[in-house]
Amino acid sequence: MATIRKLRGRWQAAVRRKGMQPRSKSFDSKSDAERWARSLEAELDRNGALPDIRPAESMTLAQLLTRYRDEVSPTKRSALTEVARINGILRRPICHRTMTLLSTADLAAYRDERLKVVAPATVIRELNTTPHSSAACAAF
Repeated sequence: MATIRKLRGRWQAAVRRKGMQPRSKSFDSKSDAERWARSLEAELDRNGALPDIRPAESMTLAQLLTRYRDEVSPTKRSALTEVARINGILRRPICHRTMTLLSTADLAAYRDERLKVVAPATVIRELNTTPHSSAACAAF
């Protein structure tokens, strides 16, 4: 059972399970806090455990791409072209989204916007440049 309490003028929901790190989040309304706690508990009941998404909640796509460009790209033979592609992506509005809010609709909008300017092969190369595997994202 989740704990819902009023804390500093906001509502805080806290979910604790044995063997797991406690999770809590603050909301403006009590109903939002209860809804979040119910959905988190339901997910825990279904899967048994949840991954820790707190780093993804604060990291933007720009931060991830910048770190990838600085740490991973220099080790590749195609470093110059990959860095140029990443720098191009960093100038787009999609980079301001946090990793948890980034959706397939955002990627589709980026793709459609780029297809108006460049060839389909270019868009494919740009999307394949980004760190998209779970192993790459987990390392960051």
